[in-house]
Amino acid sequence: MKKRYIVIINILIVGLILFIIVKYANDRATESNQASIASFEKMTTTTEQIVANYLEDEQHLCDIWANYINRSAEAGNPMTVDEAISYIRKAKISPEISGHLIYIDDGSMAGISTTASSTDPSNFSVKYSHINIFENLEISNVDGVVNLTRAYTNPLNGVQSIAFLNNIKVMDGETGNMRDALIIRVVPVSRLEQKLVFLKGEYENVEISLIDWDGDYMIHGKSLKNSNFFEYFKSYNPMSAQEYENVVETIRTDIGSMHIRNSKNEDSVIAYAPLSNLESWFLVAYIPANELTVSRSIDWMILGIVALGLMILLHFNLVILRNYNRRLAVAAEAANQANEAKSYFLSTMSHDIRTPMNAIIGMNEMILRDSQDNDVLMYSENIRAAGNTLLGIINDILDFSKIEAGKMEIIDVDYNFASLLNDIVNMVQRKADEKQLTFKLEVDNNIPRCLHGDEIRIKQVITNILSNAVKYTKEGSVTFSIDSSKCEDNPDYVNLHVSVADTGIGIKEEDLHKLFEAFERIEEKKNRNIEGTGLGMAIAQSFLNMMDSKIQVESQYGKGSVFSFDLRQKVVKWEPLGEFDAAFKSFLKEREKYKVSFVAPDARILVVDDNEINLKVFVNLLRQTKMQIDTAESGDACIALFKRNFYDVIFLDHMMPNKDGIETIREMKAYTDTPNSKTPIICLTANAVSGMREMYINAGFDDYLTKPIDTKKLEGMLLTYLSADLIKEVDEKKKKILVVGENIDFLRGVMAKLSDLYEVAVAKSTEQAQRYLKTHEADLLLVDYQTAKLTDVDEGKIIGAHFEEMNVEEVASLADDYFSKVDDSGKEKA
Repeated sequence: MKKRYIVIINILIVGLILFIIVKYANDRATESNQASIASFEKMTTTTEQIVANYLEDEQHLCDIWANYINRSAEAGNPMTVDEAISYIRKAKISPEISGHLIYIDDGSMAGISTTASSTDPSNFSVKYSHINIFENLEISNVDGVVNLTRAYTNPLNGVQSIAFLNNIKVMDGETGNMRDALIIRVVPVSRLEQKLVFLKGEYENVEISLIDWDGDYMIHGKSLKNSNFFEYFKSYNPMSAQEYENVVETIRTDIGSMHIRNSKNEDSVIAYAPLSNLESWFLVAYIPANELTVSRSIDWMILGIVALGLMILLHFNLVILRNYNRRLAVAAEAANQANEAKSYFLSTMSHDIRTPMNAIIGMNEMILRDSQDNDVLMYSENIRAAGNTLLGIINDILDFSKIEAGKMEIIDVDYNFASLLNDIVNMVQRKADEKQLTFKLEVDNNIPRCLHGDEIRIKQVITNILSNAVKYTKEGSVTFSIDSSKCEDNPDYVNLHVSVADTGIGIKEEDLHKLFEAFERIEEKKNRNIEGTGLGMAIAQSFLNMMDSKIQVESQYGKGSVFSFDLRQKVVKWEPLGEFDAAFKSFLKEREKYKVSFVAPDARILVVDDNEINLKVFVNLLRQTKMQIDTAESGDACIALFKRNFYDVIFLDHMMPNKDGIETIREMKAYTDTPNSKTPIICLTANAVSGMREMYINAGFDDYLTKPIDTKKLEGMLLTYLSADLIKEVDEKKKKILVVGENIDFLRGVMAKLSDLYEVAVAKSTEQAQRYLKTHEADLLLVDYQTAKLTDVDEGKIIGAHFEEMNVEEVASLADDYFSKVDDSGKEKA
């Protein structure tokens, strides 16, 4: 009888489990399908932005042509048709693109092109009277507005093209009369289609169409049979007139996706988005639905396997000992999977957070190097402090397993106490302001300015305590107090007493023991709206224990709490801190500006990273070393350069799509006939969890460098691996250049271009330049011809130029050419 009951109960349990599995499989498939469609929508929107930016850039180039021609007419020196088309020939960049100029005032729509007919090389005439692509010739020349035709066949070469338009006025060469004309920048559709590779690379059978307000195509997807998209939709998707109008209105006014039936009556998905800055044009991405939806066969296979397993379990669960042992085995396997999942999570988190942090900290480093503005330096220093604090928190999370194993280390360094306080205040002040709390700071002015200890851990401990105080205080204040006293038993140390008092909710006496237990939150139901995992105070207490200290708590439930601790720190300099704000500003002023440690103009290195911003950060960090730096955005591009060029060092990113760094280096090592067989290859990685160094060395890398990239570590690594004969000492004496002109934006561009190699000053008038030269010397003066002539200046040091006819690079090259011809005394080299 008992056996029968056990069997019935087990059968019911098996049935329930199978039901849950089926429902779970269906729910997961549904969620996966929704996520796939959302991703497809996002990719479509991204593609739309790429296309819109490209169209806007092309229109801008057409507007430049038109503005130049029209300004000549407004200045009383109008261009003839031949002069205008000659200018366009010189201005256009790509041989695929042509410019057409046609008359529109007589209705002939005839004119001349920059390129000859494909059938008659001597014929440059063009006629558009038979091409119906102009719906409105009243074209406004407004920034950001794209004046664009639908796709048509270029009458000169038969290539499917699109045209960007603008109105111009030119002079009739025969009559001398002014005529209204249309300037047309003709671009092959294939160039626009190249911009769609981003989406096509992600989905094999995706088709991209561009349609206008009426549904007519600018670019036509091959599976969309009709000549009009809305007609195609209506033909194969029966619906009422009202439903059809709703669909059209949705596509015209919204961003999203919908299911449709194609010409084969198959389920398909379209994603749609309006083109930015372009009136009445829309991007439509079409894809068969089976490419986005998940096949559920694997779910049924799993269901069958689970059902079989449960039936076997039903048979054996009558044997209690075997069943017990089996559960132990399952528990052990679950523990192993949990550990693997934890390692995978930490590795992924490290990469996903450190990658953007590399861009933030790297770009901020450029501001710290290049800016001379004290306010900008103050802001940038705050960014640096916050970024480094965030990195410290990330590292703490990654090292939490070390805390559990008792292997966490305290790393003592010299640190500036004003900087530590500023980092803490910046992290907490904003949170207090958001809750309209009064944040009080009471700092002993006699605290020594420079101490020795684990700055990161101290900062994290105080930040955790302050953050908790702000989170659990609804109104009132949070007071952060810190003072110091000399240690009587050791005169080289001071004792810091840190206290945080709040007017928050307080803690019940019976809950105090939960305060420092990992993942425990006090009165969780009552405080469920307060963010946090309950891990911060446990970590803070662990760190203080390792520094021979402990957090003390005094609390009155409903009135507030006081958290405090004492910490011994070695004194590096006894100079007192003084007033905190002034001390931190002094620290900023005294902060050592970045100086490059070496130059190696003959060295050539390769850096590989799929992230364009990370490449820009890397190149800018080494800008002042004058090294020749090649970049590649994929493993295949890296291998191509690796086989062709010699490099002194190669930096290769690990986490890249398609072919990651480890796969790439394996392929590189397989080539024996390259000039780089002995070139050191260093791994760039945002993965900073333990055990990574051994993995990269075993994979074939010579070394590895973690992101965010530290400039000192990067330069130190280059000094290690570059040949000694490539390293040169830095010549700190820079030539002085004064640039004089009226266009302040142009002057700033020249200053930014030259500032790496020269000491550059700018003046926007002759008077300003004369005042500067009274108190400063200049090795060279670059002067715009529109500026009045300078007096009492060595004519040999002046180079005049028409700035408005030159770009920044051309003006900068004047300085390089000058200094290449004269010696340090300013005399021409023999």
